[in-house]
Amino acid sequence: MTEPTQWEMIFRNDPHFFLEPLPQAVRFTEHLLERDLSSALDIGCGGGRHVIHMTKHGLRAAGLDNAPTALRMTREWLDQEKLDARLVLSDMRVSLPFADNSFDGVLSTQVIHHALLATVIGTAREIERIVRPQGMILLSIPARSPSMTETAEHILLEPNTYAPTGGEEKGLPHHFFSPEEFRDIFPNFDVLDLRVEDGRVIILEAIKK
Repeated sequence: MTEPTQWEMIFRNDPHFFLEPLPQAVRFTEHLLERDLSSALDIGCGGGRHVIHMTKHGLRAAGLDNAPTALRMTREWLDQEKLDARLVLSDMRVSLPFADNSFDGVLSTQVIHHALLATVIGTAREIERIVRPQGMILLSIPARSPSMTETAEHILLEPNTYAPTGGEEKGLPHHFFSPEEFRDIFPNFDVLDLRVEDGRVIILEAIKK
């Protein structure tokens, strides 16, 4: 029997159930529709708020997560709303289980930084692979602070990668980028928007060349 992932244990203990989509996800859905793009994947979909939002607005949405409990929550919500979407149990830190050019868009909010740098770059290459030419991405991650340093609460695993020493994410790597560094791991995309929101969150929206 496969051991549950750390995120599965987090969702079992604290469901992380959010009802409202993030504003950037709402705008991204609008941008996809404005460009007559029709399919989108949410990587790390959690309880499903963005899968629900995109599906309600006419996109063929899919959600990927490595926590079965999160996908169960999403499926139950879809059923309540009489909606359908493809839900996939997989881990973004390995090859994504989709063919090349599978989606018009990929959305992921506060997810893909949860790994060592080499793994995050690998995820970026996988996102590039599954997005069609002229397709779009909307990704957010925490911004690196100039004052970040190793503390009793966070140990340094490699440059700019820290892991909490306690709490539900204990031991889980978190890599922190500058906006320019984050942009640079997606060289085959033209940037539409790159900003730091509230001084804490990097948001990248881009279109594949």
